[in-house]
Amino acid sequence: MSHQPKIKIITYITLIIASFFTITAVNAAGIKNNHQELTINVDARGCVSSVELASPDDNCDGSEFANNCGKNGKDCVCMQSSKFVSWMIDADTRFELKFIGDIPFKSNCEVKSGNNKKIQCKIDAPDGDYEYDVIAESCPDEVYDPRIIIRNSN
Repeated sequence: MSHQPKIKIITYITLIIASFFTITAVNAAGIKNNHQELTINVDARGCVSSVELASPDDNCDGSEFANNCGKNGKDCVCMQSSKFVSWMIDADTRFELKFIGDIPFKSNCEVKSGNNKKIQCKIDAPDGDYEYDVIAESCPDEVYDPRIIIRNSN
């Protein structure tokens, strides 16, 4: 028996194994499928100074957005549909979320805190970047502009 067929079989098996590891690495680089919690920080003037990830699980970690979103980035969270995102304010003031363009939530999501210190909404949107403003009642003329990145497939 010739060595040619054995070499071809070994080459094919090597390619299949390498392809498997490449596909696994690509899937692992996607956005995690967890709920996310954000903290709205307010400065001494009563204005929003930042929106930070409060959850220990960073959905952006390991994704292509890891360097500019989530715990390593600024005022951004990575999400997938059917997961909840919640905002909690660290001051004694009401707040609201105003989306610029489409709203990535089910229609029954209340984006004004009222007497609560927390807003929680379920993501129900296609892939996209959703920009919004956070407005504290104690500082209505100054808005803060974070974003939500939604990617539904790894």
